Amino acid sequence: METRTMSDASKIDDGGAASGLTPIETTWKADKTYYRYTCVKCGGEGRNTYCEPSYTQMMERRLCWDCNYWVEEEKRYEKEHRTMTIIDGHVYGPGSRTSGSMRGMAGRRFDIEYIEPSVYAGQRVTTFDLWSGSTMPDHLRERFPDTARFLGGAERAQVGETTCWNPSDHKSKPYPLPNTLKPNASKSEAHHG
Repeated sequence: METRTMSDASKIDDGGAASGLTPIETTWKADKTYYRYTCVKCGGEGRNTYCEPSYTQMMERRLCWDCNYWVEEEKRYEKEHRTMTIIDGHVYGPGSRTSGSMRGMAGRRFDIEYIEPSVYAGQRVTTFDLWSGSTMPDHLRERFPDTARFLGGAERAQVGETTCWNPSDHKSKPYPLPNTLKPNASKSEAHHG
């Protein structure tokens, strides 16, 4: 399959039809041409109507938004997996804020224990600022296993089409905040060496 770059696509006289590109007429002022095309990975419709770098990545790869997103996330996971917070295949960002109105999960308490292969394995934290990321597709879950687990009854739950989180109970004293995490010596050396 021939691959064309964005600059090649913009030079096509037939409006991109020969390469599977269909120009999209925009209702907003645009200094570039947007295209509709078939995603080479999933077969769904792709539209590169996003800002950079997604605009160019999607065109060069001929991927839809979702497929392009997961290509980029996979690259990030390859570098950061062992330092990330992944519970049941879902990526989280535990913050250390304990007050204020802009806290993840409305400031509710979540106790987390890090497990192998995390560089923090064996350490426990309490966060009142938990942010939800993405649920990994199965092919990435196989490559990048969980690095943590909830404690104290906390869980992610599905109620119909709605995902919600039940916080940890308050039966135990809080653990240190996430900003106190330190890589375990052997894990840190293996990660950086």
